[in-house]
Amino acid sequence: MYPILFKVGDFSVESYWVFMILGIIIGGVVTYWQAKRKNLNSHKAIYLIIITVISGFIGSRLSYVLLNFNSYQKDLLKIFKFWKGGFSWQGAFILGFLTLLWFLKNDKENLGKWLDSMIFGMLLGHSIGRIGCFLHGCCYGIATNVPWAIQFPNLGDNLLRHPTQLYESLSYLLIFLLFCFYSQKIKLKNGSLFFIGTTLHSLARFIIEYFRYNEDFIYQGEIWYTTLTYAQLTALIIIIFSLLTLFKINNQNKDLLIT
Repeated sequence: MYPILFKVGDFSVESYWVFMILGIIIGGVVTYWQAKRKNLNSHKAIYLIIITVISGFIGSRLSYVLLNFNSYQKDLLKIFKFWKGGFSWQGAFILGFLTLLWFLKNDKENLGKWLDSMIFGMLLGHSIGRIGCFLHGCCYGIATNVPWAIQFPNLGDNLLRHPTQLYESLSYLLIFLLFCFYSQKIKLKNGSLFFIGTTLHSLARFIIEYFRYNEDFIYQGEIWYTTLTYAQLTALIIIIFSLLTLFKINNQNKDLLIT
């Protein structure tokens, strides 16, 4: 692993933050480009991207702290030391999505178009960000003997493990590429693409979670597929919500309207 890409004097440039920031920037650019393709207001696109990133960052940190509060309750100041890591993707999605809806409450006519623009940046940005997790050595998988298994030196156990970070990165990249190639060839109502994307994204995370190392479970059965983690539960909720909304979109006369 390469947790530190390089140093400038005494300052270390960490791979985790480099790829997180890179994912945010590239994801933002892709979202902006998609918004312009849909003839949406370019100035508003920049504004929405910024507030979504900020709210997503806050939601990601808050959800991680809540799920791991035992690690913070004796020193609450640690909550604000975000540069030491500790983020949850699901929290970023939920708060980012709700914030986006709030700021678009007066632009319901274009809500579906905005969401469809956002899904491209979300998928590609998250794909890039997971590479940072891989280089940093966090979010690793369970022990295995598959040919592509790797060691994570930071763990010091010499076990070969699933590179679950790369599983996620490749999954999100694949969904992104499928959307790039087929979204213009299939007639969909505005907003449909976003909820198809969140369904596929959460389904990928749900499946990969079986190969990811976890210590906290909602339920841990004797067989691997009888376990359920907090991330899987959240993924299931997002999948159900996305499918129900997708059904609603395609069974109403107008485009997406969330009231």
